[in-house]
Amino acid sequence: MTSPVDTIDGTSIIDELREIVGEASASSAKHVRYAYSYDMSFVLPKLPDFVVMPTTVEQIQAIMRLANREKIPVVPYTAGTNIGGLCIPERGGILMDLKRMNRIIEIDDEAHYAVIEPGVTHAMLAEALQVFDLRFGWPVGPPSASVASCAISHGIGGLNARYGLNSQEITSMEVVLPTGELVRVGSCAINGEAWHSLLPLPQLDGLFKGWLGSSGVITKLGIGVHPTPPLLKVFTVSCADVHDMYSYMLNLSKYEICDDLTAVSWWLSQVPIPSPYRPKPDGAPEFFSFANTTSWTEKEREAKEEIWQMVVDEEQAKGTSLKVTEYPEEALRARTELPSQIVGSTKNYCKEGGAGISWPGTFTPAKKWAPVYTDWKRILIDHNLSPAVRMSMYRGVHYGMLRAMIPFSKETPEAIENARHAIVECLKVDLEHGGIPYKPPVDFAIEINKRVHPGYLDLLKRVKHLLDPNDIMNPGKLGI
Repeated sequence: MTSPVDTIDGTSIIDELREIVGEASASSAKHVRYAYSYDMSFVLPKLPDFVVMPTTVEQIQAIMRLANREKIPVVPYTAGTNIGGLCIPERGGILMDLKRMNRIIEIDDEAHYAVIEPGVTHAMLAEALQVFDLRFGWPVGPPSASVASCAISHGIGGLNARYGLNSQEITSMEVVLPTGELVRVGSCAINGEAWHSLLPLPQLDGLFKGWLGSSGVITKLGIGVHPTPPLLKVFTVSCADVHDMYSYMLNLSKYEICDDLTAVSWWLSQVPIPSPYRPKPDGAPEFFSFANTTSWTEKEREAKEEIWQMVVDEEQAKGTSLKVTEYPEEALRARTELPSQIVGSTKNYCKEGGAGISWPGTFTPAKKWAPVYTDWKRILIDHNLSPAVRMSMYRGVHYGMLRAMIPFSKETPEAIENARHAIVECLKVDLEHGGIPYKPPVDFAIEINKRVHPGYLDLLKRVKHLLDPNDIMNPGKLGI
């Protein structure tokens, strides 16, 4: 592949990149670039022109100055485990792989925060925190995934019902801007040794969260970590339909006793997810829920069990289909021993599907889950795809995760387009009910921008231009 930006005044760009990071850490070889051109989503592959692997902040700054000067796109990349095409280059350019920047700089076991580089994985941080009996909100995702990337993309984890999204755990950050300047936001901007809080300062971290790598490169991140109570109790129930399951989750969540309160449809409870669509067996519940609780004493655990039993009794007194169930041991381990290698690997979800998986993953008002799921189920079955749906409460009851994990075949363009069309149709339904997708591929961004308030879109463009005047940071991903 020949790029229009192969040379600068007779000097090869790859040569200049190698001067910055070293001969072995920059490449324009096609087989290297190909490995970064695709993911498991329906987003079509696109090649970067160069791949570079920096190891220091100074190298990142030098790369960004070069890219900004020559107007070369830059795509930040860590583990590449997302399934929304977020790291597939829309316009070629430099793929900046940050996985070698993987230091855990500090763990403060008194103030309960850690400072990490972008390449730190969930597995690495979990192992380091375990020494101090501390924990983080691990997602049901690959242990190899990046902690920082998940956090700045508003990722979810196993402590969402208690502490909220992983982005709400961010305490400070250091960022290289698209123009190469280094900035800090939060307490570390005032005192370089203090990484404990974003407040009471202006929350400039918002310039770099949810922007899909289009506003800067995170080089250090402070995150809150939490003590690990010794006693675990998981409450599991099933329901015949989504309305009954929502009623139970709404009732239980108001007592705020859960670390995680999640329900999954029958199709998502199967590992791997059936692909193509397979009908649920007659008589099988449509939804299963696990409510994870942790306690410091037996009395605390007994009190939580008393509350849970009261909720079960109240729901059954309504005449709902709720039943107390036993969760399979392996499934319980997968939901509690996080980061999980059991269901945490996307390959376990999609190995019947033909190498493809994607989602309409949204933050949706909880009271809208049932009507949205009903429409999603119809759309997906019409496209011969399984309605493998998850619902999770976040810090109370007003909103939460509504997500469909959709395996599909990537063997033919027709199969990929079928999945893309179904998933975008599901997104449209959710947008009409007030849902907002997270980690959205460009197809989603386009649908969002059709509906946004004009003032919001104008502000988004103005902030993007202020930070990135030459539009080089992951260009095109915001759909503007």
